[in-house]
Amino acid sequence: MSYLKRLLPFAAPYRREIALTVLFTLGALFTNLAVPRLLGQAVDEGVLKRDLQAVLWWSGLLVGVAALRSVFFYLQGVWQGTIGADIVRDLRNALYAKLHRLPFSYYTTMPTGQIMSRMVSDMDAIEQFVAFGFTAMITEVSTFILVLVVLLQLDWQLTLLALAPMSLMAIPLIRFRLKLDPAWDAVREQMGRLTSVLQENVSGVRVVKAFGREPYAVSQFERENALNRQRNIERGQLEAAAFPTMDFISGLSFTVLLLVGALRIIEGSLTLGVFTAFTWYIWSLIWPIRLIGWFVSLSRQAVSAAKRLFEIADAEETICDPVRPRPAPPPRGRVVFEEVHFSYPDAPTVPVLRGVNLVIEPGQTVAILGTTGSGKSSVINLVPRFYDVTAGRVLVDDMDVRDYRLSDLRARIAIVPQETFLFSATLRENIAFGKPDATLEEVIAAAKIAQVHEFAEKLPKGYDTLIGERGVGLSGGQRQRVALARAVLMNPRILILDEATSAVDTHTEQLIQAALEAVMRGRTNIVVAQRISTLQRADLIVVLDQGRIVEMGTHAALYARGGLYRQLFEMQMRAQEAARTLVESPAFGG
Repeated sequence: MSYLKRLLPFAAPYRREIALTVLFTLGALFTNLAVPRLLGQAVDEGVLKRDLQAVLWWSGLLVGVAALRSVFFYLQGVWQGTIGADIVRDLRNALYAKLHRLPFSYYTTMPTGQIMSRMVSDMDAIEQFVAFGFTAMITEVSTFILVLVVLLQLDWQLTLLALAPMSLMAIPLIRFRLKLDPAWDAVREQMGRLTSVLQENVSGVRVVKAFGREPYAVSQFERENALNRQRNIERGQLEAAAFPTMDFISGLSFTVLLLVGALRIIEGSLTLGVFTAFTWYIWSLIWPIRLIGWFVSLSRQAVSAAKRLFEIADAEETICDPVRPRPAPPPRGRVVFEEVHFSYPDAPTVPVLRGVNLVIEPGQTVAILGTTGSGKSSVINLVPRFYDVTAGRVLVDDMDVRDYRLSDLRARIAIVPQETFLFSATLRENIAFGKPDATLEEVIAAAKIAQVHEFAEKLPKGYDTLIGERGVGLSGGQRQRVALARAVLMNPRILILDEATSAVDTHTEQLIQAALEAVMRGRTNIVVAQRISTLQRADLIVVLDQGRIVEMGTHAALYARGGLYRQLFEMQMRAQEAARTLVESPAFGG
């Protein structure tokens, strides 16, 4: 239950609302306790004495109390539901904000589907417990105690005899409790796997269709869905075995009450009215006991859900603002790597960068080149501090990136990634994502530079056209140009292009490069690129191999040296020539 205790800080802001709920709960409780007494009085004072006026009097009072009880129950239900929704809303907001503070390394080990399952399905389990289960549990426990006191006052001997069979509930209840925890853990974990499969196959639907793997995707989902069904059946079987046992024991209590009560009435030591009230009270006593199984199931479900949710809350924020951030220096765009070593957190023994030393002056365009796995992406990920170095320092404008506030550091950097991600919003909102207060004129200016304006005008609603989830309504080249426009609009001091023109044709790339020359002038530009045109325009080319800088210089100097750069350059030339020959062949209509 320690995980559920961690919900208390989220309940603290609603003390007043909780106090009102408690007040309504007490009102419902006491009016509910008054009903059996009034019914007993109506029997003894009216029915048995054949006094119609007394019957009407007690009946009217009974109706009034029952109506008041209904009002209290209504107010209790409204307020407890509101409080539960408020607490879950705050918890969901807090965890969502935490997700945005977690480093990239967290997402390499936590599938997106698992996160979605926790933020939706597990949150629903918490809401059910907070909004209804917890309040109902308190209400029923209070009812049990008060009813027990009333019953002992009415007839303590009859009370003990009637409740004696209920002691037998302890055995099935304990067994139920011990088996239910792992059952709910299995249900929650399997739901996370099912959500992961759903998310991956829907997000990758183009790949699934392209390779004709729809039957496999369907069978994969059906397999996980079948396992989800099995986990729920196993959990349901536990409840099915426990609840009838509790009902049977409750029935024994009524049997004892009927036999003993009848004997007491016959011998004259118990009135019919008291027996009627006693029966109603016994039912009020047995009902909370019968609900114990439901409470246990609901609470264990909530514990399993809370455990998974607080795994997100407890995840370490390794990339965060320093305790005492230094004032950010004037943005100039100077980037320095000093003896940088780097390994990814999930593979700390595998070095990715080894002793990298590099100085990039303001206004320079630096191209990073290397084979797959050479460390190109790691270099550009360290500048905005997506990861921290293992050893050494990365400086931006002569200050260690770890001394910046993250917002200050990243405000001077714009990134165009190789894999473009667009949101299911309008074209204008996607371009202005980094500067949401940008005017339409500013958006259009950035779009013209990135060669977006020419196709934006042809869209049904222009810049207000919804482009679909992940930009599915645009081609790959169009999506990449939108990402370029998004970066241009931020007017950054440092521009990072991670093979940003890889998805556009040569003609469009030439247009973008020509337009970007004006934008890149006076800024620091770090470009991970393979295309010859980009390499030849760079002020400095850095060649990486196995995490080390093996060559550095201009295109002419490195080509003349005849090392790794020349090999990569000529390899690309041959590949382009082969592609051109293939396109010009008769098979392609050349």
